Amino acid sequence: MSDHALAEGLAGLASRVDNLSHFMAGAEGRTLEDQEDRLAKLTLVAIAVDMDATNAKYRNAVKRIQAAIDAIGDADRKIQNVAQVIAGVAKALDVAEKLLAKAAGV
Repeated sequence: MSDHALAEGLAGLASRVDNLSHFMAGAEGRTLEDQEDRLAKLTLVAIAVDMDATNAKYRNAVKRIQAAIDAIGDADRKIQNVAQVIAGVAKALDVAEKLLAKAAGV
C-alpha cells in the first residue's frame, strides 16, 4: 500500500521551515535554510520512490514530520524556542533520510 503522506509532509514541513527562516537571523536562520534545502530534496525523492505506507519506519517518519509541523505551526515570531524546533526538524530529517535512502537503494 503506497500513499503520499510522506511526500506531502516533507513538502509542508519544508514550506513552514522556509517561512520560519525568514524571521530568524544568524546561525538559527542559516540552519533553518539548510534544513529547508534538505527537506525539498527529500520531497523529490519521496515523490519518485514507491513507499509501503504500512511499514513501521514509514509511519514513524510521517509521525516525526507531523510533530515538527505542529511545533512550527504557522511559523511566526511567536515561536519561543527555535532551538527546539530546529532539533525536531533535525529528527524528522534523520528518520526520513534513512528511510528514503534505503527505499531508493542508495
